[in-house]
Amino acid sequence: MRSLFDSAMIIDALANLVKFWQIIIFVFGAYQFWANRRERLAADKVRNVQALTDSNYQAWQVVNSAQGKGGSGGRVDALANLVRNGQSLAGVNVDGAWLEGIDLRGANLQFASLRDANLQGADLTQANLKGADLSGANLTAATLDGAVLAGATVHATRLSAASLRATDLGDLHDWEHIRTITYARLHELQRAPAGFRDWARAQGAEDQITDADATRQDDAGLSYSTQFRAV
Repeated sequence: MRSLFDSAMIIDALANLVKFWQIIIFVFGAYQFWANRRERLAADKVRNVQALTDSNYQAWQVVNSAQGKGGSGGRVDALANLVRNGQSLAGVNVDGAWLEGIDLRGANLQFASLRDANLQGADLTQANLKGADLSGANLTAATLDGAVLAGATVHATRLSAASLRATDLGDLHDWEHIRTITYARLHELQRAPAGFRDWARAQGAEDQITDADATRQDDAGLSYSTQFRAV
């Protein structure tokens, strides 16, 4: 009987030992999974940072290589990507560039040179254009809502049908020589120069978009960019 009892104890001990090692193996496997996951996440982070760096470098290469040239030269996508990646465009030179419809919402374009650039239909919502040179630029139907144009130069700039809602125009230079501003929307202008609003209205600008105008835009997907393409 004692032999049977001893055998049962041995079997129980072995069973417990097996369970113990199963727990050890499980814990070790879980640790390995956690450690490998951390390593993968760290490696992914490094790859993402490198990919972002490479993307920004390539975009700047496009912008810089096209400087002083007409046309787009791939700058529409390059500049938009730089803005999406949080890059500053302060001081960038895109004189004469064709950037129609570009998305530069929130861009930092302080002291940028955009002389004679085609920015027709561009989205510059809340962009910082402080001190920028927009001489001769085509901003027909562009959206400049909440943008900062303080100290910017707008000699011979086209602003027909542009949206200037809550735009900061403090110390705007050469505004008397804006080429066209018909149908531009001026609602809630910030720090507009003395006499600017009356002058702009006399040139055909509007204090705010009317319900009828909004309806016309919505019908058949029409926009100011389409209606005033030839302005």
